Amino acid sequence: MAGVIRYTFTGVLTTMGALHIGSGSGGLIGAGQPATDAAIIRDREGYPFIPGSSLRGALRAAVAQYAEALFASDDARLREDEGELNALREGVEAAVKSKAVTMTNEEAIQGWLDTELSALERLFGTVFWASPLTIPDLHLVERVVGKSDGEIRHGVGIDRDTGAARESIKYDFEVLPRGARFAFLLRCELPTVDATRLKTWEQMLALGLKLLQQREITLGGRAARGVGQVKLEELKVYKLHLSPNPKHRADLITALLAKPNTPQGTLEPGDWVVTTLKAMQGGS
Repeated sequence: MAGVIRYTFTGVLTTMGALHIGSGSGGLIGAGQPATDAAIIRDREGYPFIPGSSLRGALRAAVAQYAEALFASDDARLREDEGELNALREGVEAAVKSKAVTMTNEEAIQGWLDTELSALERLFGTVFWASPLTIPDLHLVERVVGKSDGEIRHGVGIDRDTGAARESIKYDFEVLPRGARFAFLLRCELPTVDATRLKTWEQMLALGLKLLQQREITLGGRAARGVGQVKLEELKVYKLHLSPNPKHRADLITALLAKPNTPQGTLEPGDWVVTTLKAMQGGS
């Protein structure tokens, strides 16, 4: 029976160095503190947070870097430039025209994209396809007044012609210091209708999580200055089958009766990331 597997990944994302995710403006970094040219983003209560969109973009880019070497070309394709997207758009329009007599435009578009988009594009989404990934904003594990204050870093503008500092071009920016801990949550609902494609998606998710565990993904701005290193810790993986199969009924009811903010599903034993990646060594 076809259905959906819902994966829920929880953990802690820890800053291994300074982190700057800008608010887009300057301002005070805290009560009684000086103003800065570029403040970090904060929630309505004044605490720093990591936008889920920032993590999604960094995760997508990192997985795409490895995908071409690890997965089949049809699975690893990621069309991003204007020419590639225009070609894809033309293909959608052609599919609609060819199927307009027998089905609605929406059915024609979805049916064509289902076979045309790569596994990577379907996992992280495109302008034509909604991603099954959900990454909420990451908020501090410990919201303690004073402990989440930022620090000021200084810089100077560089003359691109001479490579020297430009006169009268000095700026500063705020960073969150090393050791800040953010609650990590990622959910993904994967259809089980195609076992091969499902395995590829699981492997791509495991790849992204492993890169986060190994500090291979940086977040925010000022990366050239060594800012933005993070590490995923305390990862737990939960799996829940959303299918009409009677054997999963008890798990579904348990998930519905669970306390609020409790990860739904069964905790996967062992190291799910390592087990999933090791399966790729045998080509399985």
